[in-house]
This record gives sequence, structure tokens and C-alpha cells, in this order.
Amino acid sequence: MKKTTIRRHVTINASKDKVWEVLADFGNVQQLSPNIKKSYLTSEQENGVGAKRHCDFTSMGAQVEEQIVEWKEGESMKIDIYETKNMPMIRDMEAVFDVREAGNSTLLTGAFSYGMSNAFGSLMNSLAMKKMNIKSWKSFMSGIKHHLETEKMLIKKRNWIYQWLNNLNKRQK
Repeated sequence: MKKTTIRRHVTINASKDKVWEVLADFGNVQQLSPNIKKSYLTSEQENGVGAKRHCDFTSMGAQVEEQIVEWKEGESMKIDIYETKNMPMIRDMEAVFDVREAGNSTLLTGAFSYGMSNAFGSLMNSLAMKKMNIKSWKSFMSGIKHHLETEKMLIKKRNWIYQWLNNLNKRQK
């Protein structure tokens, strides 16, 4: 089955070294993505080829196990998403990041590729899943830019109680 590839470029007002430093902090990807609830290293190795992490997503109880399979220090990395939970019909996932200087800024290119496990999955991908994955990848790349340009972690509203209390506090001010 054919793979779907989603590619996004963002120009970040930060040095190439700073962008790489944030990407290389492999276990802390939850700081960059509004779609990742929790992430942590599952290997003693913190980055480079062989480093592994676990990610819990904010929707559907989805989880992934990831491993860096290619690494060019300060330039690029390729991540194999080798195990998934609660992500039906998706297989063969990977992400590739490339960091390039762009004047006083940095151009970050991120590509996310995945295949579907059967014909029904391919149909669902063309009808809805691809659009959701494009939105999710765009959000992830924007999260990296936001984190680097503001030096703030993303604040996630993880449940309705938190949202309700937050809104209530705003109304009382």
C-alpha cells in the first residue's frame, strides 16, 4: 500500500543550534506538541541513533514507541515509530526533521509518513484521516516554533474540569 507523506516547513526566529538543541531533547517532545499529553525516554541513551521514547497522545488513548534510526548532529534526524496502540489501520510510520540556517532564522522541515494496513484504511485515510493528520502535523510544527520563539512550554487543557475551572476563574476577575 502507498504511503502518505505530510511535509511542513516553518521559519523559526532562533539559531540553528537552539532549534537543534530542542529537537535533540528527545524525551521531552510533549513540551512542543499540543497533541502529546506525556512523553519520556525508554532508553538510557538520551539522543542519537538508538534513543527511544514513549508518547501518550491527547486523543483516543493513542500511544507510540519511537526510536531514532538516523542522526546527523545539528542537521537532521529520522524517527521510526515502531509500535502503536489505539491507532487502528496505521502502519509503517516515520518522521524526519531537517534543520537549515536561513539568514538570521532557521528553516525547520518536518515530514511525517505513514501507510495504511488495508484497503478500508486507505479509504478512511482519503476520506478523513489524512486531513486530521495534516492538521495534527501542522499543529506540531507550529508548537515547535512557538516553544522556541517564546521559550514557553505549551499549556494543555487536558480535561473538561480544568477548562471549566479556568473559565470560572476568568469570569470572577
